Amino acid sequence: MHRIPKKGAQPVLLMHGILDTSATWVLMGPKSGLGYVLSDLGYDVWMGNARGNRYSKNHTSLNSDYVEFWDFTFHEMGKYDLPANIDYILANTGYDQLHYIGHSQGTAVFWVLCSEQPQYTQKILSMHALAPIAYIADMKSPLFRTLVLFLDFFTAASRMLRITEFMPNTKFLVDHSQLVCHDNAMTQEVCSNILFLVAGYNSEQLNKMLPVMLSHTPSGASIKQLEHFGQLMKSGHFRKFDRGYLRNQLEYNRMTPPDYDLSKVKVPVALYYSINDMLVSTTGVDRLARELPQVIDKYLVPMEQFNHLDFLWAIDVKTLVYNRLIRNLRRVENFKLKHANKGLQNMATAGVVVSNNNLQKMQVLAKTSNNTPNTLSLTNANANANIDLNA
Repeated sequence: MHRIPKKGAQPVLLMHGILDTSATWVLMGPKSGLGYVLSDLGYDVWMGNARGNRYSKNHTSLNSDYVEFWDFTFHEMGKYDLPANIDYILANTGYDQLHYIGHSQGTAVFWVLCSEQPQYTQKILSMHALAPIAYIADMKSPLFRTLVLFLDFFTAASRMLRITEFMPNTKFLVDHSQLVCHDNAMTQEVCSNILFLVAGYNSEQLNKMLPVMLSHTPSGASIKQLEHFGQLMKSGHFRKFDRGYLRNQLEYNRMTPPDYDLSKVKVPVALYYSINDMLVSTTGVDRLARELPQVIDKYLVPMEQFNHLDFLWAIDVKTLVYNRLIRNLRRVENFKLKHANKGLQNMATAGVVVSNNNLQKMQVLAKTSNNTPNTLSLTNANANANIDLNA
């Protein structure tokens, strides 16, 4: 993990998507990078790295050259890695809960966490899902649609050739992207069109820092991760890895893999999505919202061309998305603070002594909540509030 420290402040964990790294939250600089924006608002910002990317290849016993090292999907990230991150953050900050913000795969690992380790919902103050991944059968990206068509061949070929890592961040790739994609290069349009082919076309919001972005992304993933996402697209389910009929029976005691239980995601969740996202459809988000028990906001970005990567790199992302996200962070904090104050009053009435540590945390929360901007754009909101945060 990487951190923008703020001693004594409310911790926030940011988790990136597939082939990305923690750098994605700061690449756009102090004015637009979400890591910086949250730090300036008084949060203690932690940025995770998914297993297998350029910053996360250490292992206690396996080298990344070993086939066994790459035997994982986003399932293992949600079940094992994310709990370890959360426990480490809370142990080092003294807080009982943190905010979680995920993008793309960073949302999928959170659903897995809650389904597989539901006790961790007690450690989450709120969850904010940018371009949320779960139901992706109608994904529009031509590259990923092609992956599904040839999924069986792709899987068999990668195993036969013992190919385990997909698009690692190598010096050759970085140097090549700097040469081909810099501002004055005749081939820069090719670079941007490759991104548009994956994420959705939006030249209006494409930041001019394209060479910097591509020097960090792609940053590596396991072939098995891609295979798992391909299975989700093919099946229309959000479920565990399909190992084949025989191994499914041994692993899951059934012929097909079980679905993740989204009813266990018992935390306040805000969903942020867009029409032009080639990887996340509006129908998939609608279905996800119906199955999550505590959706506090379902926000369709009010720009028709806004795409999957614009949630991170768009020129106007702060105005279009982050202001809304910050408002939702404050809503949850104000709700908790209000009920904590009620609890303190009741405890004082009963003669119970409250520790200085708990009082300090409440004071920090109150100070952070009072920094909320007075006016935020809430146009095109489609709220599906199952719990009342204004109570």
